[in-house]
Amino acid sequence: MFRMCVVLLIFSSIYTVVVGAPITVTGYRGERVDIRCTYESGYESNPKYLCKGECNIGNKVIMVKSGSPAEDQRFSLSDDRTARVFTVTITDLRLEDEGQYWCGVKRTGTDVYSEIVLLVKHVGGGAPVIVTGYRGERFDIRCTYESGYESNPKYLCKGACNIGNKVIVVKSGSPAEDQRFSLSDNTTARVFTVTITDLRLEDEGQYWCGVERSLSADVYSEILLLVKMVVVGAPVKVTGHTGERADIRCTYESGYESNPKYLCKGACNFGNKVIVVKSGSPAEDQRFSLSDNTTARVFTITITELRPADEGQYWCGVKRTGTDVYSEILLLVKQEPSYFSTTETNPQSSSITVSDQNKSTDAVSEIYICVED
Repeated sequence: MFRMCVVLLIFSSIYTVVVGAPITVTGYRGERVDIRCTYESGYESNPKYLCKGECNIGNKVIMVKSGSPAEDQRFSLSDDRTARVFTVTITDLRLEDEGQYWCGVKRTGTDVYSEIVLLVKHVGGGAPVIVTGYRGERFDIRCTYESGYESNPKYLCKGACNIGNKVIVVKSGSPAEDQRFSLSDNTTARVFTVTITDLRLEDEGQYWCGVERSLSADVYSEILLLVKMVVVGAPVKVTGHTGERADIRCTYESGYESNPKYLCKGACNFGNKVIVVKSGSPAEDQRFSLSDNTTARVFTITITELRPADEGQYWCGVKRTGTDVYSEILLLVKQEPSYFSTTETNPQSSSITVSDQNKSTDAVSEIYICVED
């Protein structure tokens, strides 16, 4: 019986002693937060510490402990033995400080713990504002601020906007590195505006309107910027066959007769626009050609000797001042021959027509495929 008791005592010593339910503490980035840890009478002289994460034996990440300076000097610990409360202070609070912590009291055998869940928020907060702009156009992001901050510096930050990794795209009083970005501040209306010209798909993402403060954390409001192309109609799937000729017919609206037209392959991003053929210039791949019937307002791309590598996403593009207008084509290239018979006189040809209405609420796309053996 004595041996059995010894075994039970050994096993009981490996369990964690947790006091109370988890406590949630909220702090704000750049500011100071105090985590208060109470303990019972009799532990006044015991060492105390703050542990981050699961705080397992062999993987105990102690952020700060009594009697020793912390490795991260933003953390400090003070112990009020009269009140039986030790306080961990974190200065210059950061987003990466968020997480699970444990207030620990060291004992012979098992330490005593109380769980802390630390949340770190931006000052200002509020729900993110979702804004949408169109590629190639100009876009304004309007950031409001409270009275008293009229003379404070303002800026726009991209991404998580963490301390040590703050990507400021533009700041008041300084030209932006990317000259497409500029900032103006209307102190009367308490609104600063960030203007982005020639909007690009890679501009899409999370931003923060920031108001700089000297003695406390900056104030932020979150912006989620979506960048879209001006696309007419739904994507049209078309099918051609290896070795044959395919005609892609793209209609456009009145007023664009003299505008340049082109066919772009792939995502057709700014800076990565693969134009396979454009009006007025011979294509690098001479299998591609473009003709424009300005009377019918249709430009036609002809592809001869269709190949499997031609398969993919294309865009019929009409160049405009500002944002170009696109209609999407998904081209499928198959190996097997077609068995359709028509009265057309053009042998072994596929005619593909994409019709769109740029300003109509009901976009219509038509496909005509004519193949003769």
